[in-house]
Amino acid sequence: MKINLSSFLQRRFNIFMCRMLGWRITLFYMSILGKLYFFFNRKEKRKIKKAVKTVFTGRDYESEIKPITRAVFRGILFHYYEKFFNAYSTTETWKAFFRTHIENKGITSINQALGKGKGVLLITGHLGGVEFIPGYLALNNYPVTIVVKFSTNRLREISNQRAGEVSARFIDPDKTPNIMKAIFDNLKENRVVITQCDEIDKWRPCRNNKINFLGKHIYMDKTINILSKRCKAAIVFGAMHRDSWRRYKFITTSWEEMTKQYQRSMDMSTGEVVLKFMEHYIYKFPEEWYQWKKYPKLDMFAPTDVLTETPASIPVLEPSLV
Repeated sequence: MKINLSSFLQRRFNIFMCRMLGWRITLFYMSILGKLYFFFNRKEKRKIKKAVKTVFTGRDYESEIKPITRAVFRGILFHYYEKFFNAYSTTETWKAFFRTHIENKGITSINQALGKGKGVLLITGHLGGVEFIPGYLALNNYPVTIVVKFSTNRLREISNQRAGEVSARFIDPDKTPNIMKAIFDNLKENRVVITQCDEIDKWRPCRNNKINFLGKHIYMDKTINILSKRCKAAIVFGAMHRDSWRRYKFITTSWEEMTKQYQRSMDMSTGEVVLKFMEHYIYKFPEEWYQWKKYPKLDMFAPTDVLTETPASIPVLEPSLV
């Protein structure tokens, strides 16, 4: 059975070593493990490199593809470092880190949305320090619920224990018979429900809705549109931008701000707008997206009557990051 990077890094011995080494040295230790993993999994490494090259060929910074690719691999490993820290650090360390290393940029979007009393659908992606969003919000007394699938039972136990210490809840697909109902019930309680718009493995294509995403002309995933149409919750896009080593900016953008920044939004569905917003972050911070190895799977959702070639120029949203 082939082991993936997540399972490899979360072996008991590696968890033990990370706890023994301390969090600063752990990052160095995990970078060594990552290089070892990709040395023996060269097919996966080539897939990631090809995906980055495909997306950035023909764009203004094509000459920077090699440094971008190196940064992408560092970002993938940094993601797992964040996952480890989030799960296995002590409660005191975890809370102190969030209070001192995360800068709030625009959280008023969530405050205003909660003020409407209909709940908040906080849409994000596999980007930056996404693992930190639920804990950061919960630590700041926001009623947060996250849709999350755990890779191990041990991780599920640890996460549930930590959630009990703050105002957080999980909707676990493996433990929840009706995920949609669970989401709607939490929104009715005026909670912040976090979901992702780039869950490629779970994509449910809508044959009547196409979009250009990262250079591929594909059928849209209809999940976000279904959620937004069936509930009256406010829509907010959120990103935990990795600003520098162990420094983060939590950036939120309301639906009203998103539509102002994109003129075509009046003719687009909610799912299209948030995915284009997500696309902007990927183009601007490619090292923060850790779904690169799944990029080829987007071809499964391409219309059969068109070629999936990367256009030389792609219109991209310009959300503010300051």
